[in-house]
Amino acid sequence: MEHARQRSQERFRMLIFMTVLMLLLAGVATAYELSISAPTTVQKGMPLVINGTSNLHAGISVDVVLSRSEYTSEEVARQTVTLQGTKEFTVVFDTKDLAKGQYKVEVPGVSGYTFLGDSTTIRVVQIIDRSDEVTIKSLRTQEMDGSLDLRGIIPTQRSTGVQVQVIGPGNEVVFGPEYIATMSDGSFSREIQVDAPGTYEVSFTDSKGYIGTFPFVVTAPPEQTTIPTTPAVALMAITATSQSSTDYPAYFVVTGTTGEVKVSTSSGIDWIIEYPDVHGTIQKVNNKGQLDSEEVIIPAGGATIYLKVYPYRFSDKGEVTIFAEGAEKVGIASEIPPAFAATASPTPKSPFPVVLVLVAVLAIGLRRALR
Repeated sequence: MEHARQRSQERFRMLIFMTVLMLLLAGVATAYELSISAPTTVQKGMPLVINGTSNLHAGISVDVVLSRSEYTSEEVARQTVTLQGTKEFTVVFDTKDLAKGQYKVEVPGVSGYTFLGDSTTIRVVQIIDRSDEVTIKSLRTQEMDGSLDLRGIIPTQRSTGVQVQVIGPGNEVVFGPEYIATMSDGSFSREIQVDAPGTYEVSFTDSKGYIGTFPFVVTAPPEQTTIPTTPAVALMAITATSQSSTDYPAYFVVTGTTGEVKVSTSSGIDWIIEYPDVHGTIQKVNNKGQLDSEEVIIPAGGATIYLKVYPYRFSDKGEVTIFAEGAEKVGIASEIPPAFAATASPTPKSPFPVVLVLVAVLAIGLRRALR
């Protein structure tokens, strides 16, 4: 009897053990692993590559979240990846627009699944930005002329060199990677051949690694617009000729004016031109000498122009020819124009009466002396 009771207790203990074991095995069957790897540091502008492995069933989607992790956590990017048969996955984040500092990459929990303790679902990454070590001196926007002007200074790279690579608008490499020399102050200069307008990404790398990338915009040259030009109409000069001296000036009348009239004289004698302006004030022009023609532009506006022309030196006299451009007619005045009447020389009289007066005065004086 006692033996039967002991065997019954052993069977009960075995039943309890099997039940607990089955419960444990059931818990293990629902627990999975997932681990991600990431670099501890990455230069700003370089891709941040996240690799992961998991034994979750194929077809299950997981999120990979990139967050800024300084004093607080702020999500900056998220990608969703669906596991394939290999159970491996890769996610790439662009860091070009990220500020330098500390970030974390995390895979949040998947609903209905529990990750085992060996899983790694969080990685900390430092974004390093060295672009402030480069100062670009050339224009960041340049007009297309066949070359990209690249000038700047890197004080930390004095008398050494820096590796430069240029990626064109079609994501093609148009230059480098190639080292260009730096001067004693760290300055550099290079003309990069370009064949088309667009945005060119210029990246710099030194012995410590990637420094930064700078975009340059090359614009198409403006289209040349042909402006139709109206050929200048050559004005025909009309002329008139008259004798002139200081005592007997030549007077001319210019009619049929439209706007401005250009008046010039013949050369050979240093001529003076006088004309009344719109207010009636006499204007005198004498800017040239004996060898050059005197000339003046008169704003007539349809009015008749009167001219007085005479030599500068009293001993000179001769023919003077007037050339008028912008008028219909020019002629010799038949009489002294009213505008010049006040300044006209008096008509000379015969010297004979003056002699008679002198003789009479002498006679009277002689008569008084004889008395």
